[in-house]
Amino acid sequence: MKVKEREEATRLRKSGLTYKEILNKLSASKSSLSYWLRDIELSQDQLARIRYKTDKIKEKFVNYNISKKRQADDRKKDILNNAAKEIDKISGKELKLIGIALYWAEGYKGLAWKSVSFTNTDSEMVKLMMRWFRTVCNVDENKFRIRIQCHGMEKVKEAEEYWSKITGIPTSQFIKSYVKISPTSKKKMGNLVPYGICNIRIADILLLTKIKGWICGISMASSSSPV
Repeated sequence: MKVKEREEATRLRKSGLTYKEILNKLSASKSSLSYWLRDIELSQDQLARIRYKTDKIKEKFVNYNISKKRQADDRKKDILNNAAKEIDKISGKELKLIGIALYWAEGYKGLAWKSVSFTNTDSEMVKLMMRWFRTVCNVDENKFRIRIQCHGMEKVKEAEEYWSKITGIPTSQFIKSYVKISPTSKKKMGNLVPYGICNIRIADILLLTKIKGWICGISMASSSSPV
C-alpha cells in the first residue's frame, strides 16, 4: 500500500482539494483515491470550495465544447459559402441536363402513365423544375396542373397558397388537394413538410416521351463515357 501517497491524499482532501486537483499532485489512480478518501468528512467550507471548483471545471468544459462547436459551425459555413460560389450561372444546356436528371430521380415514368408528373417537397427544387418546364420544355402556362398532398385539413388552403406562390400557377389550376391523415404520422409529417407535397402535372404524352428520350440519352452517354 502506498502509505505516503495515502497520507498526502488525505491531507490534500482535508484542505479542500478536489479529486482532480489531488490526482494532479499524486501518482495515484482515481479508484485508489476513492478508496482512501471514502470515510473523510469535510467541513461546510471545504465542501463549498470543492463544489465551487467542480462547478468551475464543468463550466470550463461546457465553454470549451461551445467554442469547439462554434468553430466547427464556422468552418462548415465557410465550406458551404465557398462551395456555393463555385456555381456561378446556369447555362441553358446545364439547366436542361439538371432538369432531366431531377425528373429521372423524382418524376413519374411508368409505361401506362400519359402525363408528365413531378413531385417534391423542396420549394427550391420545385422552382427550378418550373423554370425547366417553362424554358426548356416550353410548356404552355394553361397546361400546368398542381396537386398538393397535406397531412391535415386545416393546412390545405395555406399549402395551396404557398405552392401557388412558389410555382407561379394560380390556384384555379390546382387539382383538389389530397389529404392524408395518419394518427401515427400526422404530427411528425406535419413538422417535416409543413406545406405538404407538391405534384406538378402536365397532360402531354409527347413531352413525356421526349423526357424519357432525354433520360435514355443521358444513360447511354454516361455508360459510354470513360470513368
